[in-house]
Amino acid sequence: MKKKLFVLSCFCLFASFLYSFKITKVEPEFWWSNMTNTELQVMLYGEDIAHAKVSISSPDILIKEVVSLENPNYLIIYLDLAQANAGKFEITLSKGKEKKHVPYELKQRKTDAKAVNGFNSSDVLYLIMPDRFANGNPNNDIVKGMRETKIDRNDQYARHGGDIQGISERLNYLKDLGITAIWLNPICENDMPSSSYHGYAVTDFYRVDRRFGSNEEFKQLVEKAHSKNIKVVMDMIFNHCGSYHHFFQDMPSKDWFNFSQNYTQTSYKTTTQYDPYTSDFDKKIATKGWFVESMPDLNHQNRHVARYLIQNSIWWIEYTGINGIRQDTHPYADFDVMATWCKEVTDEYPDF
Repeated sequence: MKKKLFVLSCFCLFASFLYSFKITKVEPEFWWSNMTNTELQVMLYGEDIAHAKVSISSPDILIKEVVSLENPNYLIIYLDLAQANAGKFEITLSKGKEKKHVPYELKQRKTDAKAVNGFNSSDVLYLIMPDRFANGNPNNDIVKGMRETKIDRNDQYARHGGDIQGISERLNYLKDLGITAIWLNPICENDMPSSSYHGYAVTDFYRVDRRFGSNEEFKQLVEKAHSKNIKVVMDMIFNHCGSYHHFFQDMPSKDWFNFSQNYTQTSYKTTTQYDPYTSDFDKKIATKGWFVESMPDLNHQNRHVARYLIQNSIWWIEYTGINGIRQDTHPYADFDVMATWCKEVTDEYPDF
């Protein structure tokens, strides 16, 4: 009898371990106190977490809303940070007796964080495609586990090995040219099987592509550029992501993307957005059709998608101190959401 009880106990222990919470991603990984917009969206991605109960260890932070989507692997939490101080706390997910504690941090905001000096018409802007500019660290040319592993400078569609270190080492050269700002083509992770060099099929909005370097290296590049009175403009993409992003591989909901069940390509007719006589059909195809098949079109009319993207821009500005954003495929994005994005960014950074 005792042996049976022991075996049963071992089985129960194994089962509880087998079905324990697994959180794969927390986005954003951290935030700041004393932001102008006191609402924070935290998106959790993991195995079967959608119906967990949520609690917060900090008494200064209120849970405004918990959203379970169609896909049980996503959970969105909206927090009220109006009374929150900088510090660490835990987000706890509970299902029955099972609990998962997710550590989180609100960082102390720099006193001059709002005083970002944006670029303007007086600046001389120099465009850099990071993969094509300079290879400062050959050790990151090929990263184990990433889909594209070819480096070939004779192939126009292959990666050539340029990176953040290569740019950093040549800031004096750029300064001598007389430029006052550099605009980098997208540097976020682009883990696509081919033609990932250009960066416009993002597979992680919060992570610098490891073949370019790290988030910290990019932050250091911005600081070094500023020390030489060079501004940095970041290229961002709201319209779409790469088809290997987990948003598309494991879709949060059917309305996360436009034409999610039936690939439809955009007409590329950007004049339809401003023509008062255009048909609703033409406008829909132009703005909601996919740019190409490997770049699924994000549905900005889904409020969670819009909040995720707007918040992502603010995160990069606050984290790195960049001086501007070039918004890719701007005419194809939702006009009202773009207007909201502009307002929220300038509310947070008046001189951006």
